[in-house]
Amino acid sequence: MSDMPIAYSDDETMVLEFLDHWEGGNIDVLLGYFAEGASYIDMPLPPRHGKDQIRMYLDNVFSAFAVRIETLNIASRDSVIFTERVDYLQSNADPSVVVPLPVTGVMEVRDGKIVAWRDYLDLRTAEEGLGITIRPIQNA
Repeated sequence: MSDMPIAYSDDETMVLEFLDHWEGGNIDVLLGYFAEGASYIDMPLPPRHGKDQIRMYLDNVFSAFAVRIETLNIASRDSVIFTERVDYLQSNADPSVVVPLPVTGVMEVRDGKIVAWRDYLDLRTAEEGLGITIRPIQNA
């Protein structure tokens, strides 16, 4: 990550390190940043609760594309960390395809671990850019 924003708290530092680790795609390293009962949601996808569900989601993500995160801004109030980012999604099927996805994220941190993470993004940008369906299939 280049030009990393300056962290003003230990929680902000932890979040920046966590986001930087996405580029390696090491799920065990990423899961180490989450508290046991953590929740993670990419709006508008359904939430994932607990490390097992988060692991399954990350397995699906990294089987379809690699992720490099550029954090533009970070701010916090108490234990809530806000990030403005561009997540670069690189297709595993065609590595020449890289989709820049603007994201705003909100993480709640307790005792140095992520307890809740909400990302706000345009899922269609990712789907159309990568040529895949990320949305859960809806029953008719």
